[in-house]
Amino acid sequence: MKNHEEPNPSPKSKIPFIYRSYFKYWIVLILPASIITIIVTQLFTGSISAEFFRLPSTYFKMIIFQLIFGLWMYFRDYKPKSRQYKDGV
Repeated sequence: MKNHEEPNPSPKSKIPFIYRSYFKYWIVLILPASIITIIVTQLFTGSISAEFFRLPSTYFKMIIFQLIFGLWMYFRDYKPKSRQYKDGV
């Protein structure tokens, strides 16, 4: 009787979900952080109303935050860890 061994898992399966692509990292970390930051900031300045989400400045602030926070997290967290997982270390 032959021993049925499973083939070695591909290196991609060992990589955590958020480090497989920057888009997934952005969806899981950057986007929720920017939405939570905007909401918490608005709560500290008063209350949240539907008018707040109709203002273009809300989305402009969110985009600026995503650019700054996204670049910082890209170089600080995503790039080193994704390289580590892709190299198989």
